[in-house]
Amino acid sequence: MSVNLLSKQNAAYNLIVRALSLAMARRLHPEPALTPAKEANTPLMQTSKQQILVLLKRAGSATVEEAAGALCLASMTARQHLVGLERDGLIRSEKVKRQTGRPHYVFKLTPKGEDMFPRRYDLLAQLLLDELGNLSPGDIEGLSASEKQSLLVQRMAGRLAEQHRPQLYGRNLTDRVAATADLLQTIGGFAEWLETEDGFEIRDYNCVFARITPHTESGCEWHITLLNSLLEHPVAHELVSDGKVQCCRYLVLPQSANGATAKLALSPAERGMESYG
Repeated sequence: MSVNLLSKQNAAYNLIVRALSLAMARRLHPEPALTPAKEANTPLMQTSKQQILVLLKRAGSATVEEAAGALCLASMTARQHLVGLERDGLIRSEKVKRQTGRPHYVFKLTPKGEDMFPRRYDLLAQLLLDELGNLSPGDIEGLSASEKQSLLVQRMAGRLAEQHRPQLYGRNLTDRVAATADLLQTIGGFAEWLETEDGFEIRDYNCVFARITPHTESGCEWHITLLNSLLEHPVAHELVSDGKVQCCRYLVLPQSANGATAKLALSPAERGMESYG
């Protein structure tokens, strides 16, 4: 292959990646993500403001008193942090009337605050390009549009699982669950895992598909394929939405559970969140 031809192919490839990234960015939000996530094994060095952002991401909203109680802060200190975050445009406040007494305020993340938990759309674009290049006419012949999307999602998830499966060889299920939650963090998720009496739960509060395909099941299909492959155990999906917070909940139920009391593990998102002071 000539140098000129190779150069043209590389230029075309880079153009496609850039176009996909720009299209996704414009569709998601006019403002770019503030900072990229750190590696999942970054030591936890969070300020109180970071902890408040994590709290709001997980809980959906919080009052001054709730934030103070959750973070073991004085109410005045929590209020000062919330005011500073609101001034920076990362959170917003809403007045809520009470049956008796003065109204109070609840605080929620703004789109700018949501971008403190960025999603790796560049990784998805790379996987998509790889799978499109490997598709043959016979692979998609006779398939409907939704079936083609499903095929791409499954193949993308399978490729990602192949890349990370060797790292999990010989590890027990607990270690696999923890490593899988770390992987969801590198994709841009806000994931944490929970050991229960029946097995495990993996919760993703920042699903990478949430804003790309909000009205389809492809995102869940992506995770089911990925998690089944990495964990080597059946995984069931459940969407949790209570009006305040929305997350994807994945249930991992091994044949023999150890009966341990449920214990929340350290969130990879809390280990990997970009510094904010």
